[in-house]
Amino acid sequence: MKVTIIVFSPSGHTLKVAQLFKREFESWHSKVQLINITKNEEYLDTNNIKDSLKEDLDEHDVLLIGGPVYAGHVEKNILSTIDQLPEVGEKYGYLAVPFVTYGGVHSSIALEEMGRHIKRKSRKSIIGVKIASEHTLTKAMSKKINTNKPDKFEEGIISRAVEKIMKIAKIDYKKIKDISSSFRYAKLPERILFNTFSQSFFHKKHKNVTLDNEKCIKCKRCIARCPINMFEEHEGIVKMIKDKSQCILCGECYYNCPVEAINYSYIEMAKKRLKDGYAKLEKEQSAIYPKEG
Repeated sequence: MKVTIIVFSPSGHTLKVAQLFKREFESWHSKVQLINITKNEEYLDTNNIKDSLKEDLDEHDVLLIGGPVYAGHVEKNILSTIDQLPEVGEKYGYLAVPFVTYGGVHSSIALEEMGRHIKRKSRKSIIGVKIASEHTLTKAMSKKINTNKPDKFEEGIISRAVEKIMKIAKIDYKKIKDISSSFRYAKLPERILFNTFSQSFFHKKHKNVTLDNEKCIKCKRCIARCPINMFEEHEGIVKMIKDKSQCILCGECYYNCPVEAINYSYIEMAKKRLKDGYAKLEKEQSAIYPKEG
């Protein structure tokens, strides 16, 4: 079987999950293509995504696509990529598997909205996977959430997911049903809230990240770590080169700066929302949908 995995991974956790999927599929002797769109300008610019996909996508039977959950939604770069997928048929199969990683507080409607977008592209979601991962935002909090996750438990989830995918893929695709309705597992009030208000609605007033050049030591870690390439060095000065509205508030620049030259006010909101790391976590943090058993 031929599998393509597309992943956007600001902190590296979602990429780790994608790599675990790749390893597991290869243990079943599948041919696997892994496309990491993090920091890739061809995918960050929505005008280029369609052409980039046509050039990059190998022939595949099953498409896996994954990203992190921010503010109850999957990160918008993944949705933009799904919306630009080429038509199915001949080279590209009908079967799809969305997966998300998140800090355990809530995965909310992330899988649900991915399922909707996948269905619009005439693909069938055959399972969905959510994986708990270390919450980067809690590095500066009293308690870190899901330290060292994904771990062996999540590896077991991924192993079972691949086994399910391999079994389903043997069935005539015309007889396979789309199961994206099973991704509506969040409580109704939460689903209404996040289906009403976008990720941008919750984030827009906090997109005020700045760089203090007096503190900056030009180590370039912010350049290396920013998943959407907000920073650049020019004539010996590190500066922000994109409009602040494009920032996704991942905090990678803030957490990797050794001299606190990044002003990142969103951390205060995050501390409050996550109760300084002591927020109640989603009951079943990592799972496959439809529910097993």
